[in-house]
Amino acid sequence: MSECVNGEPALDWPRRKRIALGASRGLLYLHEQCDPKIIHRDIKASNILLDESLEAIVADFGLAKLVDHEMSHVVTTVRGTVGRIPPEYFLSGHASEKTDVFCFGLLLIELITGRETLELHQNEYQKGGILEWVRVFACTFKFKFGFFTFF
Repeated sequence: MSECVNGEPALDWPRRKRIALGASRGLLYLHEQCDPKIIHRDIKASNILLDESLEAIVADFGLAKLVDHEMSHVVTTVRGTVGRIPPEYFLSGHASEKTDVFCFGLLLIELITGRETLELHQNEYQKGGILEWVRVFACTFKFKFGFFTFF
């Protein structure tokens, strides 16, 4: 996402939006249309494949759990990519659609910024990497435009 071709980002805004929508449709399918529903537990950029038309395909179901629709969550051993595990899941072991939505939010941050959410640069947002950057950006944006509340 951060790569450039001839000085321009390899993924322009329409392509990034298309990827985000495709990944979100994939999650909707897994959570609402599969029976039993599927909790992926490891949504990240490297697990979203792109076909030749840049259609997003959710992949790598090695950590996925099957859950009956009547159940709100499944109690399981905490698995996933370090730094991308939702705090609630890490503390309780309860995996649900919310687990995937948290990770999808991190994916959206990466699509928007072109940076990995776990990037840490010396003297740059040392408390939380890109997540702190988003918090600072959101506060600045809210101050300038006054109609968004993020955190």
